[in-house]
Amino acid sequence: MGEGMLEKFLQYFETNSFLAHGYCMTWRTDLIALHAISDLVIFSSYFIIPTAILYITIRRPDLVPSRIALLFCVFIFACGMTHLVGFITLWEPVYSFEGVLKAATAVVSGATAVASWTLMPSALKLPSTVMLEQKNDALARSGQEQQRAYAELEQIKSELELRIQQRTQELRDKADALEQMNTSLSQYAHFASHDLQEPLRKIVSFSELAIEEDTARGPDLKMFLETINESAKRARNLVRNILQHAELDQHTAVIHQLSLKEETKHALETHELSIRDRKGEVKVDIHDIRVRADPTLVSQILENLISNAIKYTPVDRTLRVSIITQLSDEGMEYVITDNGIGFDPVFKEKIFEPFTRLNPGNGVIGTGMGLAIVAKALKQLGWSIVVETAHMQGTSFRITIPADQIVQDEQE
Repeated sequence: MGEGMLEKFLQYFETNSFLAHGYCMTWRTDLIALHAISDLVIFSSYFIIPTAILYITIRRPDLVPSRIALLFCVFIFACGMTHLVGFITLWEPVYSFEGVLKAATAVVSGATAVASWTLMPSALKLPSTVMLEQKNDALARSGQEQQRAYAELEQIKSELELRIQQRTQELRDKADALEQMNTSLSQYAHFASHDLQEPLRKIVSFSELAIEEDTARGPDLKMFLETINESAKRARNLVRNILQHAELDQHTAVIHQLSLKEETKHALETHELSIRDRKGEVKVDIHDIRVRADPTLVSQILENLISNAIKYTPVDRTLRVSIITQLSDEGMEYVITDNGIGFDPVFKEKIFEPFTRLNPGNGVIGTGMGLAIVAKALKQLGWSIVVETAHMQGTSFRITIPADQIVQDEQE
């Protein structure tokens, strides 16, 4: 029974009873060549296509499930085999094998068709080119917004850093001001324990002597009263200068456009009587300069420097004061020169300290606060000063006004 079925199966593949496909075409060379070449090209293409699909699946397994990709590859390759068998049947009538191959291809085709429909929902969910472009545009806009937000954050950060720097500078300035005030307080305390007590001690002592002298009606009463009067004046001037020096720490500069010529004129008018009593000679050669400065500070500077020039010129000399202006690399120089007693140049920096008197034994009554007031006022204005002097040969104070504070500079 088994052998009979095997014989029938083998007879199914026998080709003796069939004619080659070429007979149907009467062995026309052109027609056979057309079919043969076409089948070979189709078979080659059907072989290359699944190879490409397999390559893509291996490199990008996320695109299509591997089992479906493999099924499509088998289907395409099976279709290609049918064309290869068709090429063979042109000369060899293997129709039975061709039929079995087609049957197998039909099974694979059906499975592939079913699989393609199961893949359809997932395929439809894939974004289209338009959708991808829209998403890319949305991502680009989002990126631009993030960049804009980042730029705004950077700007805010810069502003915060600037505010922190400004606030830090303000705190430093306040700390410097407090330190300066503490220094001033220390100087005032030193002064209160020494300089101010000395004239007050004389006032007390000579007032007691005057009381006793008045009781005895002694001849020295007038001298005692004059000493008391001079000590009281000195104490009053000391207190007045200390107050001026202290007030500068609290002074808020109010900037105006000032004429240096007019300010110099006002300062000289303040000391007009003293200059006239000394029969002094004052030479003024000043440019018609207007500067941006605080009038109170400028007035204190000029009045104290002119007062020093008068005070420290010996009475046996003819008072000569020169006030000139001249251009410099930094801006404008304002120079006050006298022919007074001068001082040792080694003390050029010390003279601007409060309560400093370098010539206490020359009959000059001073508080030691005038140049300290000048130095503090100059610092607030942003001006600088240098001193040129020699002992008994006069003094020259050279003030430099920055160029950016000069409004007008016209020679008369």
